[in-house]
Amino acid sequence: MESKSALRKRMAAIRDAIPADKRMAKSEAIARRLSEWGEFAGARTVLAFISTRSEALTEPIVAAALAAGKVVGAPRTLLAQKRLDFRQIRGLAQELAPGPFGILEPNAQAPRLEPAAASLILVPGLAFDEQGYRLGYGGGFYDRLLANPEVHATVVGIAFEEQIIERLPHGESDRPVDWLATERRIINCAAARAKPKEQ
Repeated sequence: MESKSALRKRMAAIRDAIPADKRMAKSEAIARRLSEWGEFAGARTVLAFISTRSEALTEPIVAAALAAGKVVGAPRTLLAQKRLDFRQIRGLAQELAPGPFGILEPNAQAPRLEPAAASLILVPGLAFDEQGYRLGYGGGFYDRLLANPEVHATVVGIAFEEQIIERLPHGESDRPVDWLATERRIINCAAARAKPKEQ
């Protein structure tokens, strides 16, 4: 079986190979799908992430959420505490600065948003399967966030179709996402997990 480190390397290479113009078009398609989706429309507070490297661009999603009057947050990385600290962002022109991993983050003076109060949480990943299991970057920040028993938000993985694979290895402690949003579809992962396993 392929190791997680080898799978991370392979999936990063697949995503990196998508040309920048196609990444932008795909990202805009993801934002359109989310905007038309009932769960997104009904969400009052959305915790997003600021995309980096070759990830699906989240700027169109953030713009759509702000235009719809939603409260939007983005994470700061607290390395010493090994957790994410979400702060409100009020516009794409707001000043963001690189954090510990070089990812743009809101400043510490922005209002804090508690994950327990969120309606929708958007999460990144290198790969997902249709049951919602996720291959992250190895830091465990989102794993810890999703394992928090106080967090009851709908969790949505954001990915390109190229990042959806047949099956990811997972343990009992891994919390899958509830839905996946790609440029082609929105996948109900909870329904996929409920299907009887093939013999």
